Amino acid sequence: MALTYKLESFIKKITAPVVIEYNGDVHEFTNGAAAYEQNYSKYLFVEEIKIQDDKICLVLKENERKNDTTWCGEEQATFF
Repeated sequence: MALTYKLESFIKKITAPVVIEYNGDVHEFTNGAAAYEQNYSKYLFVEEIKIQDDKICLVLKENERKNDTTWCGEEQATFF
């Protein structure tokens, strides 16, 4: 079983149609709750929110710093 990720939970509160843009792909959903139900193979976050053709457009970006926090949610300390 592969590890999957969900988008940030605030997306569920969007009641307008939602367009998700990631890496050149565009997907349209009836609302934020429908967009939130999608699973992703990478840890993505919302980089930009904009209005496009009377729809909320969320531009996603891969989180390259996903392992920069400890098990208790603190940032890793670097000493060098």
